[in-house]
Amino acid sequence: MTKKTVNLDEIKEIDTNLSPYVFCDWLSFTFPYVDLRHLHKADLSDMRFAPVPVHPSRKNGRKLKFRKMPKPNYKLVKNDEEKKRKLEDIYKQQFNVMLHDRLEVFCLIVLGLRLGNWREKGLNGYENSAGLYVPNTTKRVGFVALGGNNGTCFFQIEGAGCKHVFNHTDGFRLHWWLTIVGVTRLSRIDLAIDDFHEMFGREYAKKAYCDDAFRTSAFGRAPNGGERVVVSPNGEIVNESFEVGNRQSTVYWRIYNKAAQLGLDFFWFRSEVELKKVSIDVLLNISGYFAGSCAYSASIISSTPVKIVSNKKKACLDIHSQIRWARRQVGKTLFDIANHFNGDLEKTFGILANGNPDGDSIQLNDKFVLPNVYKKLMIEILEK
Repeated sequence: MTKKTVNLDEIKEIDTNLSPYVFCDWLSFTFPYVDLRHLHKADLSDMRFAPVPVHPSRKNGRKLKFRKMPKPNYKLVKNDEEKKRKLEDIYKQQFNVMLHDRLEVFCLIVLGLRLGNWREKGLNGYENSAGLYVPNTTKRVGFVALGGNNGTCFFQIEGAGCKHVFNHTDGFRLHWWLTIVGVTRLSRIDLAIDDFHEMFGREYAKKAYCDDAFRTSAFGRAPNGGERVVVSPNGEIVNESFEVGNRQSTVYWRIYNKAAQLGLDFFWFRSEVELKKVSIDVLLNISGYFAGSCAYSASIISSTPVKIVSNKKKACLDIHSQIRWARRQVGKTLFDIANHFNGDLEKTFGILANGNPDGDSIQLNDKFVLPNVYKKLMIEILEK
């Protein structure tokens, strides 16, 4: 096993006396490519949401801004199908050009990164991809991918890129921008903390695992975990880690010897958690969500833990809030309608869904029928 090459400039930046802090070491997300058309809604003059300027805000000699999208004027053409078709083709070309322009500006304004040339090479199931670079350098720190996957755009930002992004902006601003393009959850985010004081190494992680400190819930099976140590013929440790979960897990822990990985001669252990398909709200408080991952993470950082809500739990909470909203907003109306049909819930829902109160079936189309949750909703409202 070969050791990674070390960037001396990066090593010089390491301050081993700093108090432990949580940082983002990997970030990936997707959003519908066409949703870049909404970026002009952002108020770039509002300093609450403006990026921290770290490079000249110019692209090809012009000031960076989200230019207006073309208007579909072809829809105004009547009684001339050929002219309408030509104008539609021109509109589509202009629309695609403007989307790509907005993608470049998005990378610079929001992420502080430069979009490179397209490689004519796929990535993660996408048809084409381009590198993300630190401005004014050739240092590639991530990728953008397009083509396929229901018309989505995929971003993948590596550790060095995340460091640059969060020097350029902060979690609040990034969360706000990603919300504009429809991102609700992150494909993956890695949160990490470094220890230079010999407090949270492999042995500490091993003891924590034996105490069930990596559990994310009091129910179900505990995640699998184990240690790994690789030594050279002369007995020098070249790789040392304790891992909980695996690459397919939604929560995957790696506590590893960063110094050994880079061939350095001081204590440097990194505790890193890989979270998949997690709410974008993690960006609002990465220290809190890191601490809330499990008891182990709460023991190595002083931040107030914020519990990570799973997709299943979030769905239950969402339907509960919808029931409360329905009871508050339309409960009396639903009761009156149900009373009109002598308590027949299927007819009541049928008139609301498809306007057919006399039909015996509440099937809305060939594949969809009334879910039990709506029946429960109606029953709960009527019983109250």
